[in-house]
Amino acid sequence: MVATPERPAVQVVEIPLNRIKVTTRLRGTDHDKVQDIAESVEGIGLLHPITVSQHDEWFHLLSGMHRLESFRQLGRQTIPANIKDADPLLEELIEVEENLVSSRLSAIDEARFIIRWEEILTALGRRAKVGDNRWIRSGLTNEELAKNRGMSKRSYQYTKSIANLHPEVQDLLNETEFANSKMDMVTLAKEEDQVQLEVAFLLSTGKTSTFKRALTLARIKHYPFNWEEEQTRVKELVGKPFSVMKWNGESSSLAQLCKLVKEDESCKVIKREWGTEQAPLAAQHPDHCAFFINYYSNPGDLVLDPFSGRGSNVLVGAALGRKVVGYDLSPQNISTVRSACLEHTSINEQDLVLHHGDGTVLEEYKDQSDVFDLITTDPPFAFGVEPYGVDPRDLCLVKDLDGYISKMEQCLKNLQRLIKPSCWSSKEFHPIVMKVGSSRRGEMGFIDLSTEMEIIGRRLGLVLHDKVINILDSQFAMFNLSRCIDHRYTVKIHETNLVFVKY
Repeated sequence: MVATPERPAVQVVEIPLNRIKVTTRLRGTDHDKVQDIAESVEGIGLLHPITVSQHDEWFHLLSGMHRLESFRQLGRQTIPANIKDADPLLEELIEVEENLVSSRLSAIDEARFIIRWEEILTALGRRAKVGDNRWIRSGLTNEELAKNRGMSKRSYQYTKSIANLHPEVQDLLNETEFANSKMDMVTLAKEEDQVQLEVAFLLSTGKTSTFKRALTLARIKHYPFNWEEEQTRVKELVGKPFSVMKWNGESSSLAQLCKLVKEDESCKVIKREWGTEQAPLAAQHPDHCAFFINYYSNPGDLVLDPFSGRGSNVLVGAALGRKVVGYDLSPQNISTVRSACLEHTSINEQDLVLHHGDGTVLEEYKDQSDVFDLITTDPPFAFGVEPYGVDPRDLCLVKDLDGYISKMEQCLKNLQRLIKPSCWSSKEFHPIVMKVGSSRRGEMGFIDLSTEMEIIGRRLGLVLHDKVINILDSQFAMFNLSRCIDHRYTVKIHETNLVFVKY
């Protein structure tokens, strides 16, 4: 209330108890003290009015909680009060507290309000100071603040930490459903600003559909790649070139780089679904790619993958200092692979050539020969068991074995022309490395594409230089186990790498 000559700034009036709002309490009320005051009021009346400020029809309690409770205990309808001018901080505190009890708050808004709530309490002298002990402190401790909000101290601190999100991230995510997940927001608040901003961009634009995937991509994108260390690690892979090998592990720089494309929502293709579980198409393991690239080529060599897909061979080749050429029928794959190469490896733009085209025809090289130092690829499997796309040229749409073999013979004939010759006497080898699998086809029997490709290679005059088996960690093995036992054959957990050369 504003002071005037006719009306003082403070006056004592009777006000209704049901129009009094109580802000954050510093202490719980003492029942004995309330009882003593109630007895005194009944005997001699209230000696000291409570103090309030007025905002519209409401009165905000400034002091006198025990006196107010005693009047409530006595069933009184009004209480004498000093009415002071409204305090803007107190008014804001009331508003903030009302917002904090709203069930519609996102985790981000809740954190924002808690931070402001504490700031106002501090300004009003209602926060315990550093160094206060239990005899002299007059403000709320962190534990009491948490209890006031109905949380444990730990949960309260977690919630507050969400306010550490970059302001732009808060604004972007607060308009999405992801802002309602408190633990996701707590996790994100621990990340560097660049990761936070990337996650917010991916989620707010719909480029990823889950927080976990967005965080994975953002962390990888800003992962401090060390390609010198990776070169050393890859060389160690070649130290034991056995004919049966297994590649696994997801923490290397190469693995992180390939995840940028593999985990990208726009490049994701689901192979199978079981209820809520999904199995995306498998990609060639980066160390698998690295072994053959490092074993059969040198930095600066030109490497081709005619079926590059999500780009494992292209990405690894670029990271290991090779010039690379890739083909794929998905423009999204091409775009995402190109971006990952140029942003996260040291490859020059002119040394990265990605064609949106047919890798069996290789139209751009139809009049050339002896071009590539190494060709390494993982072509689509026969019978259309893996749904890559809808382009009519796509091998995944070829359902019959003869049609598939015809297309692969056309491809291998072009690859034979484009690979550089090898020389046995000088130990100079420029191979075509082709990873192929096998399949059970009921009464058709066991279809082994390595056998089919060997026959094609021999017919074309290629020499089978080597054959390497790679062991798979197949997520389908357990699903196939019962079927395999019923039909009396083994569970297939391997693929074959054929190494062709031309002399």
